[in-house]
Amino acid sequence: MSVEIKETSATKRTLEVSISQEDLKAPFEKKLAQYKKQVALKGFRQGQVPKAMILKQFGDAIHHEVVNETVDKVIGEELKKAGIVPVSQLKVTKFNDDKEAGVTLTVEAEIDPEIDIKGYADLGITVPATAVHEEEVQAELDRMTQMWSRDQHVDRAAGKGDVVVGNYIEVVIDGEKQELPENKEFRSLLGESASPGFDEGLMGVNAGDKKEINFTYPADHKEERYRGKTAKFNVEITDVREIVPPKFDEEFCKQIGVKDEAELKDNITESLVNRKKDEAKAKAIDEAIDKLIESNPFEVPQARVYDLIKWTINRNVQDPKDAVEPTEEQINSLSGEAVREIKKHRILEFVAVKEKIKPTQDAVDERLKLMATAYQVDFETLKGHFRQSGRINQLREELRFQMAGEFLVGIRAEAK
Repeated sequence: MSVEIKETSATKRTLEVSISQEDLKAPFEKKLAQYKKQVALKGFRQGQVPKAMILKQFGDAIHHEVVNETVDKVIGEELKKAGIVPVSQLKVTKFNDDKEAGVTLTVEAEIDPEIDIKGYADLGITVPATAVHEEEVQAELDRMTQMWSRDQHVDRAAGKGDVVVGNYIEVVIDGEKQELPENKEFRSLLGESASPGFDEGLMGVNAGDKKEINFTYPADHKEERYRGKTAKFNVEITDVREIVPPKFDEEFCKQIGVKDEAELKDNITESLVNRKKDEAKAKAIDEAIDKLIESNPFEVPQARVYDLIKWTINRNVQDPKDAVEPTEEQINSLSGEAVREIKKHRILEFVAVKEKIKPTQDAVDERLKLMATAYQVDFETLKGHFRQSGRINQLREELRFQMAGEFLVGIRAEAK
């Protein structure tokens, strides 16, 4: 038997395999002996069936099993010997089983090409300094305050910032009467609606009013089907409600986990600082990756691209049986992003290996503590769960790749 390996491309290897009938004799006899021990036919006890009868009834099946097993063994040994690690299932492009000459076949294997990333240690890309301004802190505080606010009935006309509650009586869009939803009630926060004209029409209404509101949807309305169209709404108002912000008294601050409003603002500031730093770092790392991709071109196996796209479109599927194969349109639209992501992964892996980057146990524990705080669970309990489930190794890898990315932008961490 013989195997010739050809380098078809940077990501493909072609194996020309030839196995003579002589090479198949010994494994065939061995398999035949196994059948003889196990087979029981009418009139014969198990293990007593004549060899000729077994050959007549099972000869072809035995031959196919022997060919498949021999081919798998030969190819596996040759791939291991050549240091070739396929990234997907091998593809048989030609197969011929000549009962006289033997078996010949051509097999394609997709592989990750070897890479040697140059210039990663001094890209000249760093993380820029960031700053948080008082107005940003106030805006976030206002957003959170609004989230904690409640609304209450007021016996007056509606104004900006009030919530108007009502029911749709009739809706006409571009002269065409629309079917009303089963639940006809609406709640509109005046001044915050995606349809300013509708809000303007509700200004000054009181509970019990009926009103016809005519307006034109804005050209950039969130729903494309309404953009620029005329609208007529007949509505009845059932309530006008005023937004009441929370008082930052001792009871409320205890409820949200802070001492007072000043501590809340400090927490917001710290959160915004960390967010801006993380965003700036992520942007710098992406810039570094793009620079390395451009200066260190290498190919990506199509199997890797296909698998990543398939994972992307099925990542929220709970039952594996519900997973679907990517369509041609999805492959075309997502391939560019998938190729970049695979190249990014390989570059970071290369850097991590070259620089012997490995997160310390302290770094792993620090990440787990942050997660425990976010999930509001005990640190030791979470750590035990991660260890028992094996998720701890995945977390180490995530940190390892994070550190490799940081290395590219000049952030050097202690590696042990």
